[in-house]
Amino acid sequence: MAKDIEYYMYLPYEVEVVPESTTDGTLCYRASHPELPGCMAHGETPGEALENLMDAKRFFIYTFISR
Repeated sequence: MAKDIEYYMYLPYEVEVVPESTTDGTLCYRASHPELPGCMAHGETPGEALENLMDAKRFFIYTFISR
């Protein structure tokens, strides 16, 4: 039986949140899942970066399971 996107969405992926500087020098945050290379998102706060990461993870997983 094939696993659906929700199965993969809620696996316990590691999360990294790090501060970064934007091109104009302001502070932002990058959130990523190291186990999912290239799956990352940015936000003005750590919380916003994590919220955006959920969307990025859904798109990342959808891309791989819909092949």
